[in-house]
Amino acid sequence: MTGTESRLVELMDEHLDLGREPDLNRGFADSGISSLNAVAFIKVVEREFDVAIAPEDCDKIGTLGKLIAYLDSKLG
Repeated sequence: MTGTESRLVELMDEHLDLGREPDLNRGFADSGISSLNAVAFIKVVEREFDVAIAPEDCDKIGTLGKLIAYLDSKLG
């Protein structure tokens, strides 16, 4: 598990209350995350990782695994 993945899973535990280990290959909605909670979570991620995620990039991300890859690409 990468540092980004580990921290993202921790943030999910803190802010999304899924009650289970997240499946990083599933979409937010498929993981039981409402669109409102997904937007709020993206804001938490932006603050935590000090990145700005453009709305058009949010549309492309789609899964938690893609969010990790996106963050890794932005963080170098």
